[in-house]
Amino acid sequence: MALKFEHLSVVDALERSIRNSKDLGARQSALVATSRVLARRIDSLADSGFVDQNGKLDNVTVPTFLKYLQALGLTVESADKGQPQSGRGRQSPSDALESFRRQHTA
Repeated sequence: MALKFEHLSVVDALERSIRNSKDLGARQSALVATSRVLARRIDSLADSGFVDQNGKLDNVTVPTFLKYLQALGLTVESADKGQPQSGRGRQSPSDALESFRRQHTA
């Protein structure tokens, strides 16, 4: 059965995700702070169809916010892959290449 989510603002949903994350610590403070700013901007732009006060379409804030969520390990993909947070345990380029090759060869 699928989990039901209540309708929340982006700010409220972000705060809920942060509260429920076990991996966040002081080292991610800047990422969390920036994510909060971006979440507030998304909420403020949502009602206008993401058109800012100058009439310009904002097509940067949401993708940027998603990158911050990935860096915090708060996306489904980053959680499923066990993505390291903020560089901890990051693979060396040669290890990453070897891992990629193993996954993509028959």
